[in-house]
Amino acid sequence: MILVVLAMLSMLGMVALAIDVITLYSARSETQRAADSAALVAAKMLVDAGVTGDPGNAALQTTAQTIATTAAKDVARQSVIAGRPIQAADVTVTFPNGANTAQFSINPQVSVTVQNANLPTFFSRIWSRAALTVRATASAEGFNPSNATTITGGATAPVIARCVKPFIVPNCDPIHAGGGCGGAGATFFNTATGTITNPGAAPGGIIGEQFQMVSNCGPGPGPGCAAQPPTVGPGGGGLRLYYYPAQIPAATNSCPAACGGGTNFENDTSCCNPTPISCGNAPPIAPAVNQLTIDGTVYPEGGGGPAQSGVECLIHQRPGNGMDNLTLPISYPMQIEVGNNHPLAGTVLSANDPVTTSDSLVMVPVYDDTPGLGAAPTGPVNIIGFLQVFINHAFPGGGGPKAGEFQVTVVNVIGCGATATAAPVSASSAIPVRLIHQ
Repeated sequence: MILVVLAMLSMLGMVALAIDVITLYSARSETQRAADSAALVAAKMLVDAGVTGDPGNAALQTTAQTIATTAAKDVARQSVIAGRPIQAADVTVTFPNGANTAQFSINPQVSVTVQNANLPTFFSRIWSRAALTVRATASAEGFNPSNATTITGGATAPVIARCVKPFIVPNCDPIHAGGGCGGAGATFFNTATGTITNPGAAPGGIIGEQFQMVSNCGPGPGPGCAAQPPTVGPGGGGLRLYYYPAQIPAATNSCPAACGGGTNFENDTSCCNPTPISCGNAPPIAPAVNQLTIDGTVYPEGGGGPAQSGVECLIHQRPGNGMDNLTLPISYPMQIEVGNNHPLAGTVLSANDPVTTSDSLVMVPVYDDTPGLGAAPTGPVNIIGFLQVFINHAFPGGGGPKAGEFQVTVVNVIGCGATATAAPVSASSAIPVRLIHQ
């Protein structure tokens, strides 16, 4: 009988110990998930705060770190560890390379530690009166290849982006004076290194610049694109950046039922072509491509044309309004207000609610126009970077800008340059954000 009692006590002890171990492992997983989520959000806030678009701005970096810290703690507090909600005091946020202004502006890193110092236990209380502590750390980073050669001293990593829009633009800034497009405007970034030519906020810098985007396909009306020499210049609604319609490799588009048209150009405008587009001169691994060709079969402009129809569908500008709005001048983090036609308006969102992303935020490929010596491209062109722009609205025509032209605001610049030959970094957003340590 005594042996039976002892055996039962031993079994109960083993069960209690197993419960403690399971509780500890479960709590460790919950803590790691909370740290991962908080680190990714903090890195995204560093990018959204504009640190990569204004390298060397120490004051902006300090503000960005404050915003990122608040965001990390807010996200972590949405989680629980062993049934106990995480408190702000349980979250520690640090910036491993924050003291290096130059490095932080290219590759901002954040580390988040989450802990619970009062983990409930059962059997282990017999040996110790102290509560168990569970702790997890995650690190994340944003990466913009612009200016990276100033840190690496050599080759930098190209960015591979998806859902890129079919508007190939030359490396020509229509707002500032410089040597781009034969002296018609400045460059967005240095062709060789990717260094941003005019960093920071407008009017002195490029972030927040507004201009029209117009096809560089001649006076029209088509039927195809007769490519003209790359240029920028004044227009009916302001300064213009002229683009070429891109022939992106065919792929299955993620497309709302109400969007899509008779040309690949319109489909790729209104929907997401998932073909990965790389920047830099080194050929990427298939299916990614770093060269694009002008689509000579389409003439973008004109009332009801593929540019107007594609852009209006993309940004939900139907019938003529209802799209999201970017608050100007740009302040960090960006302030975007939900439009009446937003897909979630009237459900989980209301008109004018603030959001951090929008279908109006798109990536546009920038090509190296210098080899052509001012002539229109006749074959594939090398993509050496991207612009992230917010499409404010498409023009309907009827005086001034013609139908199919659209106005954009520059939100970010990603310059790879010709030296981007290192291992590529994939991106689901303009500036890649990823976990680098758990």
